[in-house]
Amino acid sequence: MYNNKNNTNNRNSDDDMDDKIIIGLDEAGRGPVLGPMVVALVKATEKDLTKFDELGLKDSKRLSKNRREELYKIIMNNYEVKSIILEAKDIDKMMEETNLNKIELMAFSKLINSVLKEEYKDYKDKNYKVDNNKKINIYIDACSSNEKAFSNQIKSKLVVYNENIKIIAEHKADDKYKIVSAASIIAKVIRDRIIDNYKKIYGEIGSGYPSDKITINYLKNYVKEHGALPEIARKSWKTSKNILNEFEDENKSSRNNKANKNNKNKKSIQMKLI
Repeated sequence: MYNNKNNTNNRNSDDDMDDKIIIGLDEAGRGPVLGPMVVALVKATEKDLTKFDELGLKDSKRLSKNRREELYKIIMNNYEVKSIILEAKDIDKMMEETNLNKIELMAFSKLINSVLKEEYKDYKDKNYKVDNNKKINIYIDACSSNEKAFSNQIKSKLVVYNENIKIIAEHKADDKYKIVSAASIIAKVIRDRIIDNYKKIYGEIGSGYPSDKITINYLKNYVKEHGALPEIARKSWKTSKNILNEFEDENKSSRNNKANKNNKNKKSIQMKLI
């Protein structure tokens, strides 16, 4: 593991509100059986919303690859961006003790805390006082079915939380809030680039999703050739386990057939000797 509704209609007309910090978070690669999950954060201010509207930011899945790459460069060059890349082996290790929702929540809170530590440098000081001029809105694409519970879990993990920090955690936030769309684009492009690099090493692996026949065929062929899953596979995934079990069952059946054939040959030789 390593780090690396923004609607203008909702905008406050006061000039002071333009300085409000807005943070958007989203992930890419939550469900694939191959490759990493990437969690990204984009930090901007309310005054940047006009530019976001002009760029036509939207959920990364609704953009072409070329447009995602274009927007990726613009976002990286103009706004603060942070990301966490969880490789397949990282996810497998954490899945031994927790679940995917909690893994994602951990990554979200880690990224948010990195920003809060920058904004509230003296948060550990016992004489620390809340700066009422500092307003922060945190928008997250919630991974839990219970948005309120998810929001509360995030709050409980923050190094700083006060009345000037607001958390908005919703499903489909990458479609509703453009700051989350920006994070969605960053996460998607980073993951896509990693997958493209994998293809140079491992050959055609498809998208990495269990629903992709190319991915499944790649895994089956790899296991058949090597007797184990590739390093880039999430071994804790049901898809991986099924493919391994299928391979082991075929091998067992093959060994049994071979043993039966050998036994028949032995009996035949014994009969001839008699």
